Amino acid sequence: MITQRHDSRAFTVVELLVVVGIIALLVALVLVGFQKAKLLARTAMCLSNQRQLALAQAGYATDNGGAFASPRTSIPVGALTLTFTGVCSEKLVINNGNTSNESYHTWTASYGAGLVGGIEYEFGVNSTNPLAKALSGGRLYAYIGSSLVYRSPFDTTARIRSYSFSGFVGTTTAGDNSGFGQSWQPWFCSQGVEPSELVTTHTNRIKVPAQTLCSIVEDDPTNGLSYNEQSWMIDPRPPAGSLAPSGAVNPGLWGNSSGWLGWIDAPAFWEPRAITYSYCDGSTESYSLQNPNLVGMIQGPPGAGYGPYFPQPADNAASGPWRRDWMHFRERLLPGVIPPMIPRYQQ
Repeated sequence: MITQRHDSRAFTVVELLVVVGIIALLVALVLVGFQKAKLLARTAMCLSNQRQLALAQAGYATDNGGAFASPRTSIPVGALTLTFTGVCSEKLVINNGNTSNESYHTWTASYGAGLVGGIEYEFGVNSTNPLAKALSGGRLYAYIGSSLVYRSPFDTTARIRSYSFSGFVGTTTAGDNSGFGQSWQPWFCSQGVEPSELVTTHTNRIKVPAQTLCSIVEDDPTNGLSYNEQSWMIDPRPPAGSLAPSGAVNPGLWGNSSGWLGWIDAPAFWEPRAITYSYCDGSTESYSLQNPNLVGMIQGPPGAGYGPYFPQPADNAASGPWRRDWMHFRERLLPGVIPPMIPRYQQ
């Protein structure tokens, strides 16, 4: 009689550990792939939103003799007439001097009936309130048609609008802010730029649409409100410590003794690897921060952060290439008008 033998040897501990390790590795790869796919999907949706915003701005201009909707959310407060003297002698009038919000073509109506207790709202908990028209009351809503387009999938706040428009497009002076217009003009004038060259109220005033920033994600967390106030701005002038045309390090601002304002507004840092924005020709782009310390320096933690108007260090041999992120957006403010930074610090 022949007896069959069966090998009943069990797995060793080493073999089990190898199997567990392989499974853990496969799970990790799946998770990494899922997170990357999730980031790409959100980025694509955010870019799609901003493309619609840029196309809405273009559509509005087509229907209104080439005039853009204003990037602001309400009529400027203060002087609407800007008088420049000296070499750059000129006079500019914002909104024809009219102080009415209704006459000012804001892209969102974040004023008066569009605000309740300082909070911008639409299609939220107050959607049945007849005053809920912050978005639908704006000049671009008819070209967008949905409140969902105004909110980024990266937005971690409860606000209804994640995007702002550049203060250098659709304005008579930068941001239609008389303070910026008057204090920045000496430097612009020293570079041969006349005040009227910064007038971008119409499409024919944008020299390089494919490189001119139109909209961008903005958090604006320090304004004490629940919405992005006015347009998105950064100071286009060279920071103190920048290399002057002679090659020497300039201790101040060329042609202007006032302080450098730096990051007046920063992009939203919800996803530092995917800061999205659109251009005036309808194209879009996603940017990854080059300086990983910038987020904490502006908004914290640690600490509360510097907040808006953060004058980060200028590039020089001592401080290193700190301003490369600011430079990225500075170069997209109004190319063809705003003088380039020459020379840029060599990395």
